[in-house]
Amino acid sequence: MFELREVWFSYGRETVLKGINLKLKEGERVVLLGGNGCGKSTLLKLMDGLLFAEKGKVLWKGRELTPSGLRKMEEEFRRSVALLFQDVEVMLFNPTVEDEIAFGPRQLNLQDVEERVKKWGNKLGIKPLFKRSPAELSIGEKKKVALASVLVLEPEVLLLDEPLSNLDPRSTGEVIDLLWELHITTVVATQNLSLAAELGERAVLLSEEHRIIYDGDFEGLFLNRDLLLQANLLHLHRHRHGRLLHSHFHPHDWE
Repeated sequence: MFELREVWFSYGRETVLKGINLKLKEGERVVLLGGNGCGKSTLLKLMDGLLFAEKGKVLWKGRELTPSGLRKMEEEFRRSVALLFQDVEVMLFNPTVEDEIAFGPRQLNLQDVEERVKKWGNKLGIKPLFKRSPAELSIGEKKKVALASVLVLEPEVLLLDEPLSNLDPRSTGEVIDLLWELHITTVVATQNLSLAAELGERAVLLSEEHRIIYDGDFEGLFLNRDLLLQANLLHLHRHRHGRLLHSHFHPHDWE
């Protein structure tokens, strides 16, 4: 489905991905883990054809994602691969929630737009918001609207950047359940260790040096404290148990 071969990417003088090698098979559920600034969001944007490798290759179904290559298959690719941004504010620009969800299918000239919009509005529990402006919504509601706007395309590959941030506990559970109902390829970027194993079956860990330092199951990852420390996903701080003040390691669970 996707293959990255020795991919490097920089923003000016700052290199944020170094020699990334990654293969993604159809139907896999991958969780991309790492601390802030390690390159998770950039990696998703490369897979979505919003950025292009500085060195190395990003392949989708054996075809290289370059500016010229993407132009030749733009409509097919955009129907098949969808990205939820970490900052959903940049995704919301239509006058109503209903228009927001319908925007993508209309751009791709899909024939069943109304049915798709109703379906995903119901699945995410946001149909009562359809006539409201996205600008009026809470950040959690905006997150759901943005998620509906990518799911409505019913893509083959779903790329999600911190999809659970700013959701309350009930909504978090609903989104996790919904993602497991989708029988599609998913790549979820997060730094929340407590929920990571609920989001997929394969863990890929990026270090603060912008390299993949682990690719395997969650059991092996959770047993390797040194790797989690290296990736800034564990931290040490003091807290109290009654009158006792002591320190131990904690996972990085806030987003």
